[in-house]
Amino acid sequence: MLETARLYLRFFEQNDFEDIFRLQRDAETMRYIRAPEPDPVVVQTRMDTWEKYHAENPALGVFTILRRENRQFVGYAVLRHAEFTPGKEIEVGYTLAPEMWGKGMATEVTKALLQYGFEQLEVPEIVAFTDPQNAASQHVLAKCGFQYVDKRTAYGGESNFFVLNRAAYHT
Repeated sequence: MLETARLYLRFFEQNDFEDIFRLQRDAETMRYIRAPEPDPVVVQTRMDTWEKYHAENPALGVFTILRRENRQFVGYAVLRHAEFTPGKEIEVGYTLAPEMWGKGMATEVTKALLQYGFEQLEVPEIVAFTDPQNAASQHVLAKCGFQYVDKRTAYGGESNFFVLNRAAYHT
């Protein structure tokens, strides 16, 4: 669906389960997101929720990230209503496999989703949440033009809250 110089983003499919489960059960990957999930049934239930959300909101959801050159799994990203709740802000986020960290892929993915959200979907603003300790993701957001607003309670904990509106967006 979306392409960057190195990556291909498509809406996730159920056959992505093994790769997504690998990330969600990994403590290092999930350090700033939530506790790792060792139960495949819980991850499958999450993926079922993602599928239902996308069916009801066809332009939004969870995207599988693949390398263009070899279709290697890189991670997954979201452009969706915060907490999968229609009516809430449109949120961008990503989860990358540790072997992909530090290669600029998070920035590349975020920029692609911003372009899609602002230019194709014409959303007025996109938000992001990070764990207050996640300096790497905060750096990605700053590079993409997001502004820190304040701390907010989200996903059961305190998060740094960032906003980028369409008027301030630059491709």
